[in-house]
Amino acid sequence: MNENKIYGYCRISTSKQNIDRQIRNIKNEYPTAIIYHEVFTGTKTLSRKKWQQLLKIVRTGDTIVFDSVSRMSRDAEEGFALYEDLYNKGVELIYIKEPHINTSTYKKALQN
Repeated sequence: MNENKIYGYCRISTSKQNIDRQIRNIKNEYPTAIIYHEVFTGTKTLSRKKWQQLLKIVRTGDTIVFDSVSRMSRDAEEGFALYEDLYNKGVELIYIKEPHINTSTYKKALQN
């Protein structure tokens, strides 16, 4: 049986920034998370190699954890499209700093 996996995704914009805080925040909440991280400047997710690798392997029932929603996308339209696509695929999305937009919160709102 295929076991659901928990992934963490971390991104910084320049190599001068420190990614350790994002990794630590995710690992504190989800110690078994498999971390994907990269240094990438820009708003478009298509150019992010590690993010694209993660999107290719994530399956229904898996979870992706972000320190903050801005790590997934800095462009609202693209971010919403990504959220909707992953939600429809049955991937759980967790944002440590913005739990009100986690997919579990969204599902509860739809049921009420």
